[in-house]
Amino acid sequence: MCSLAVRADRVPDGSMPPRRSAARLARELTVVGLASVAVVTVAGLEPVRAAIPVRPASLVLALATAAFAAMGSILAALVGRLTHDHRLTCISRALALYSVVGVPASTISSLLAPGDPIADAARMAAYAVMVGLLLMAVWPPLRLTRLSSWSGVVLGLLVTVAAAWLASLDPVRTMAISSFPPARVLLGCGGVTAGVLLTVVGWRRGAPLGRVGMGVVVTALAHLDRAGAVEGWLGDPGLAFSALRQLGVALTLLGLAQLTYRSLRAVDESSTEHQEQLRRAKIDLDRFAERDHELRNGLAGLAGATGVLAGRTHGDKAELCSAVAAELARLDTLLSGEPPPEVTAVDYPLHPVLRDLVVLWRTRGMDIRLDAEPELWANGCPERLAQVVANVVANCARHAPGSPVRVQALRRGDRVRVRISDFGPGLRALSERVVFERRVRGERSAGQGLGLFISRKLLDENGGTIRMLPSRPARPGCTVVIELPMAASAMPAVSEAVSEAG
Repeated sequence: MCSLAVRADRVPDGSMPPRRSAARLARELTVVGLASVAVVTVAGLEPVRAAIPVRPASLVLALATAAFAAMGSILAALVGRLTHDHRLTCISRALALYSVVGVPASTISSLLAPGDPIADAARMAAYAVMVGLLLMAVWPPLRLTRLSSWSGVVLGLLVTVAAAWLASLDPVRTMAISSFPPARVLLGCGGVTAGVLLTVVGWRRGAPLGRVGMGVVVTALAHLDRAGAVEGWLGDPGLAFSALRQLGVALTLLGLAQLTYRSLRAVDESSTEHQEQLRRAKIDLDRFAERDHELRNGLAGLAGATGVLAGRTHGDKAELCSAVAAELARLDTLLSGEPPPEVTAVDYPLHPVLRDLVVLWRTRGMDIRLDAEPELWANGCPERLAQVVANVVANCARHAPGSPVRVQALRRGDRVRVRISDFGPGLRALSERVVFERRVRGERSAGQGLGLFISRKLLDENGGTIRMLPSRPARPGCTVVIELPMAASAMPAVSEAVSEAG
């Protein structure tokens, strides 16, 4: 549950401008008032009292009220846990106490055993604790642990048991105290006051919590009406008390159900937002891992060039400087940290791209040789081809150290084919396709399993392909075949050569 928790301010409260809010509050108060008057009026009609037996109907309504209060307690506890709102936690405890003690005690004292001092004492004690919990909901504590949140219910049960025990020891004095009119009226007015305050505070935060307060007011008025009837100030309420109490608890349950719906919707939106953040974080982590992999391969190619340039032992300085400059430009693009721009396919000569990489790796002592047909032009992105070839050659250096590497480039119809071969141990059988998946690497490999995956992705975006040829006795080692679209400017020459051959 804690992993789904959201702050109370993330729950949509349906707030509106003050004037509209006041008008809506006035309308709802009017509706609740008219409904309460209608319930009391209908329950007091003689035909209704004659047609419906008061005692069985009151028992049924009492059971329904207890069930509604229990459901409201569960919903309030759920919303309190989801939003960390201590108001709802206090309301949950008050409804739990009302369901377990308040409704049964009032039913016993009014229907099953009228004038029983034990039931009257238990009812008033539980009612006093519930009023205290509702006032705590108006001014909730800053911190409320699970133990302290249940302490109100435990206290209410202990006070109720203690009051019932004292009533059994001295029923006459207990009856005099529990039937003292000011005490009954004071508790009833305390409940109404707590409900009014909860309505005002709740309506400022949203209509559903305000409806919970209205339900508390109606329930407290039902108990106040019953107290007046007991004292003889009002007529026999008959079904009015049970019906009005049922209306109040139902209104409270309605408000809590709306709060639960809004809280669950906020949790769902928060969960969706978190999933989107995790998805973006995963994309960023993958991109950083790929960039780290490419930087390592690029730096590996540059490692030998610095010594050669410093010692002035290389014959073709211009060629090496050009290769170093091209590789540094590619690494600078990777280090920028920006998402790669959309690639615009261009026609470019293939030989300079392959030559620069071969020169760089040769400075590291690798026995690498380039055999390329003259005037080969490809269509795509030369920087990405350099990145792919660098990945493949780095794999050769890692998995076949000391082995000669051969790079070939030739025409094949309307495609340009680049073959990179080593003479190392090669691949396991039937693994030629698997090696292009993310994070796939050999059992003894210390790599990240990203090079070939990145290469395939880059070539797919440029209309190229990459594949691995299976090892054979006549062709040991590993051979990677890269195919690229031929440059459009080279197409007529290819067509003429085919016609002359025909």
